[in-house]
Amino acid sequence: MSLKEEFMKIITYEEWDKRRYEFKGLDAGDMEVRKHLNELYPTADISGYEKGIVKDYFYKIDEITGKRVKIF
Repeated sequence: MSLKEEFMKIITYEEWDKRRYEFKGLDAGDMEVRKHLNELYPTADISGYEKGIVKDYFYKIDEITGKRVKIF
């Protein structure tokens, strides 16, 4: 079985993480391999990245009101 076929059988990130060194020789330019690799990584429900703009990364807590205040 080829290296690519073995890689395409992986279905979880945890399995990929344990075996990642076995796949060092995979062609990183192969779009099918890249798509499958992206599917293995977990995604965040809320990332703070919306429509290409990072929101609310720089804030502080106002000592008087206790609310978040944007710095930038």
